[in-house]
Amino acid sequence: MSLFEIKPGTPSVEEFLDLRGSVEMGTRSLEGVKRGLGNELFGALLYLKDGGELVGMGRVVGDGGTVFHICDMVVKPEWQKKGGGTMVMDALMNFIEGLSISDAYVNLIADVDGFYEKWGFKPTDPRSKGMYLKS
Repeated sequence: MSLFEIKPGTPSVEEFLDLRGSVEMGTRSLEGVKRGLGNELFGALLYLKDGGELVGMGRVVGDGGTVFHICDMVVKPEWQKKGGGTMVMDALMNFIEGLSISDAYVNLIADVDGFYEKWGFKPTDPRSKGMYLKS
């Protein structure tokens, strides 16, 4: 029996910043978070069954047809390696697969080795090279 339950949705600004901060993810401006949250295609929130505390999240952003980007995958450190991250990813992938769009590009930044491969993700190199620009 799982410790967690998944609900579709978007965290509040405070919850978003708290979750990202719990795992020392890169900072996001308050203005950016306020503007961005709610514009995702789909969000999955991970709650403890006992007590209802929000302990994880993940989001899908993109154009809804050709490009999907999985981002903000977070599970608070004290709840990692207990199946919650898998539940979040399953929810995100079920959303994308449920759209039944062929030849769409689904990407993510893999900060955890050996986790995303379960869903068929592969490194882009040497065929392509990931890059970023932080404003």
